[in-house]
Amino acid sequence: MNISRPDCQPSPRYTNDLLLTGTDRQSEGAAAIVGQIAHELRQPLSAMEAIVYYLQLTVTDDPRTRAQIEKLRQLIEQSGSILSDAVHYLQAAPARPEHRDLHEALAECLSRLAAPDQNLIELDLADPFPLLNFDLTQMDHLLSTALRFCLRAGRRAHPVEVSTHVEDARAVVSFSTAAPHFDIPTPEDLFTPFEDHPAAAAGLGLASIRRIAEAHGGTCQLSAHPGHRVTLRLELPI
Repeated sequence: MNISRPDCQPSPRYTNDLLLTGTDRQSEGAAAIVGQIAHELRQPLSAMEAIVYYLQLTVTDDPRTRAQIEKLRQLIEQSGSILSDAVHYLQAAPARPEHRDLHEALAECLSRLAAPDQNLIELDLADPFPLLNFDLTQMDHLLSTALRFCLRAGRRAHPVEVSTHVEDARAVVSFSTAAPHFDIPTPEDLFTPFEDHPAAAAGLGLASIRRIAEAHGGTCQLSAHPGHRVTLRLELPI
């Protein structure tokens, strides 16, 4: 029985299209190891993703079973995200930017979210909005990671507001959500890899997207008001 999703290609977060490089021998070695691991795990993760999709289509009667399938889907997604974070934090090849539509890149990221997560996204996108010069693979990781961060920060219980506008000749993309349980006195600490962060910012996620933003001549900042709201703000040159 073929259980592959008919329109399913391996998710970009599982691919390693960019050859990893480093500034010295040690970083090159670490990057090569992570790149090889990501490459080897791409197919198993994609296969498990397809199996979960099949189970979601066929198992409809038992709510407890469906809840466990959803947990499995989230774990597979998290595994892919961890690999992607490591690949991008160790700096894949220098950005290969082209003039592209950021809104189209965002729409592609949103299309890969699970239906419950898609329903939490509220868009306020500027129209018109200029084309930007960015590497599509790296920007895909940045946008996807920002969305996941806000969904986790709000414990998937609050809408995530995504907005774009132009300010002082810079393109601004903001991700914001209510996060009553998110208590981080110093938001800047969340960009430090492997610090003792809550699950929403564990590991290399925010550190990797800041590196990507800076590689494109931009910035990535986080503001958090304990017990109230978190906002991730990305600025890119036009």
